[in-house]
Amino acid sequence: MTTINRIFTGVGAHIAPGYADAVAVSGSGTQIFVSGTPGLREDGTVPDDFADEARQCWANVETALDKAGATLTDIVYMRQWLTSRDNVSDYLAVSKAIIQHEPAAMLSIIDGLVWPNQRVEVEVIAVLPS
Repeated sequence: MTTINRIFTGVGAHIAPGYADAVAVSGSGTQIFVSGTPGLREDGTVPDDFADEARQCWANVETALDKAGATLTDIVYMRQWLTSRDNVSDYLAVSKAIIQHEPAAMLSIIDGLVWPNQRVEVEVIAVLPS
């Protein structure tokens, strides 16, 4: 039997009502799907400095994983969106300092995110063995 557990860290509540920050799917092992997560602080604001926004983004992902019983090292796939090519080197420096293993990944430069003041968003899939 598959069980779906919606996880709320408070970040998604700033985006839309009922928007889960992550979803853990258990059956044989547990898969955790962390929703697209921006670099919003707990109060809903975005840091002015891009590197700080990227660090906050990853801290928010880590919080969602922790609430699901996982860690950053359980990530098997990540999707990453930036709104400017100018931020790629700063973003890669931050993410490489945080993600020490090598999950499958995608990084895209897009025209914008839902909120125009956001510059980065990350979505991950983590797996916990049964």
